[in-house]
Amino acid sequence: MKEMVKKVMDGDKMIPVNVSYPPAMIATAMEVTAAKFYSNAPMRGTYVLEATLITKENAKDFYYPNSPF
Repeated sequence: MKEMVKKVMDGDKMIPVNVSYPPAMIATAMEVTAAKFYSNAPMRGTYVLEATLITKENAKDFYYPNSPF
């Protein structure tokens, strides 16, 4: 959310960092989670979804003021 990235950029003490989570990544996590309920295949294990730590130093690279979200 651009508002959260802006808070990180501005040094808001309540939001010192953020994590990126592209919609495609969220869709994959939802699909894997839902598969447990509709598939007979075992859904055990650890699933690591890549996310980038957004800090004050790199927040400008993730801030898009014209983005709708």
